Amino acid sequence: MARSPVPPARPSPIATATAVILVGGVAVALLWFFYQAIAAILLLFFAMVVAIALSAPVGWFMRRGLSRRWAGALTLLLFFATILLLAALVIPRLITQIIALTNSVPQFVGRIQEQGQALVTRYPDLAPYVNARGAFSGAAPSAVDLFRGLGGVSLSLLGFLALLIIFFSIVAYILLDPRPIVRAYRASLPVAYRGAGMRALRRSAHAVIGWSKASLAVGAIQAVAVMIFLTIMDVPGALVWAALAFFADFIPRIGGYIMAFPPVLLAIAISPMTAIWVILFYIVSGEILGSVVAPKIRGTTMQLHPVLIIFFTLAFALAFGLLGAIVATPAAAFFSAYYSEFYLKRPA
Repeated sequence: MARSPVPPARPSPIATATAVILVGGVAVALLWFFYQAIAAILLLFFAMVVAIALSAPVGWFMRRGLSRRWAGALTLLLFFATILLLAALVIPRLITQIIALTNSVPQFVGRIQEQGQALVTRYPDLAPYVNARGAFSGAAPSAVDLFRGLGGVSLSLLGFLALLIIFFSIVAYILLDPRPIVRAYRASLPVAYRGAGMRALRRSAHAVIGWSKASLAVGAIQAVAVMIFLTIMDVPGALVWAALAFFADFIPRIGGYIMAFPPVLLAIAISPMTAIWVILFYIVSGEILGSVVAPKIRGTTMQLHPVLIIFFTLAFALAFGLLGAIVATPAAAFFSAYYSEFYLKRPA
């Protein structure tokens, strides 16, 4: 007589609970690790983006007979030389403007107080919002509050320089020899998805190169416009603010307003009317470039809808701060490429 099959033994409730707790603990630990390391992850991603953008001139040199390593070395040399040249032109003037602004803080606060008192004289209803000294309560911090913590600037600067060295080292390693990273990426994909994964990577690289070209073109237009306008308005440091405006479009829709803050502050110290004109200029130029020029250029280079770029910029800025806003557009390019290859093109 045949024996009936013995049903498999069920795990005990204690073993099941232990496994669930163990898996949950590992998941929480991984989430905590990624949360703590999010800045490093974003920095690594941005280094990859910069390396991809620099691969365009590398390819140009290679098509003219240079080897990959020599083309990468020459590109890095030109890249670092450009950065040092910009730093040599901008940083001394920026320090001069900061010192001048610092020295003019008492005069600047006095003007605000005078303007506040004049507003109270004309509009008595504003008196509850103005303190006895004639300045709006809480409208501007005191000089002590504004410059408190300067003792830690040297340590912050050292940390920033260390991160900068690490960042450029990653860029150099990726640019000089990207093959190990590409091979590791391809090997990490399941065999059935390697073709789609490589196509998505190529599409992402093409979009990132287009992003860099579009940002440079829009930045050049913005820099020239800022230089001309601030020079006409006699705002100090027009060259410095034009150089900063050149990089504004690397943070779409937000960067222009961030770069507008220092010249607007200086314009307030000159006269309220000058500040109004400077504010109007940045708003109008930002809207024209951000809503008309930049989407047109990106549309031909990145093939991304402006709404997707704006959404990623706002989401990454809110989630990860300034670094997130910088990497938002390349992240949107990667998302679009991988979404297209792995979702839209999947078999029904």
